[in-house]
Amino acid sequence: MGTIQEDAPQGNLGGLPAHARGVYTRSVMWTLVLLAALLGGAACAPLIASQAVPVAFPRPATLTSEVYRPDGVGPFPAVILLHGCSGVSPNMAAWARWLRTEGYGAMILDSFSGRGLGNLCGNSAPLRGPSRAHDVFAAAAALRALPWVDGERIAVMGFSHGGWTTLWAARLAPQYPDLPIKALVTFYPFCGDQFALAGAAPLLMLLGGKDDWTAAARCQKLAEGSKWAGRDVTDVVYPDARHGFDAAHIRRPFLVWAARGGRGAVVEYNSKAHEDSEKQVRQFLEAHLKP
Repeated sequence: MGTIQEDAPQGNLGGLPAHARGVYTRSVMWTLVLLAALLGGAACAPLIASQAVPVAFPRPATLTSEVYRPDGVGPFPAVILLHGCSGVSPNMAAWARWLRTEGYGAMILDSFSGRGLGNLCGNSAPLRGPSRAHDVFAAAAALRALPWVDGERIAVMGFSHGGWTTLWAARLAPQYPDLPIKALVTFYPFCGDQFALAGAAPLLMLLGGKDDWTAAARCQKLAEGSKWAGRDVTDVVYPDARHGFDAAHIRRPFLVWAARGGRGAVVEYNSKAHEDSEKQVRQFLEAHLKP
């Protein structure tokens, strides 16, 4: 940075005493430095905002969410992220940041806290997938109200319990004709209560071949039945992956004792499956959300 000469004429300041010109110049200098720091920080920091999401089903509540906005003017396509049975976990924020860098808005919807719910991994009765699926359309309505979101290009990405919810959102879509969902992505969802995907939105399912919590085989049957019915469904199975294979914050495999009615299930990160899942999601969203 060049040296500012405090005694050099500064426009119409030449008539001021030297000490006054120096004070004024230093003040301007520090103001410019502060503005540069603030503007630079704004350009680099993720744009994240809290957003309330009122819901009516299964009973009225106000949910919370975090919305990530990409850099630029927009309008942008956006993706609703639905967490698993333990609530919002670190992989939700990781995916939201990743989506932001890909040019998508992202909403992490907390379906539990606003309802006074905690961990449902041992018992999903308080909020099952079919009931939670209404949250998807409440979130879509909240996103459509944001001026930088393209309301005609909204997708849903659900994980485990959130994946189960995503599958049921497809079935509820005819009830919400003004809130179209253009694409569905599920990670290791529960597929045991549907035989074929309803609705018209394309679906990408990412599954773990060693998942002992939500078995890939059931989802493969769902995909097979859906394809037979003419639906656009893609199922990708990672043979060595378990439940939670995208959750990089999991340092080592661990047993969730409450899963499967107390029989337990293993959750494990798999870097190769995670890396390929990003590739699959990128290609899928580009095909269905990008102009």
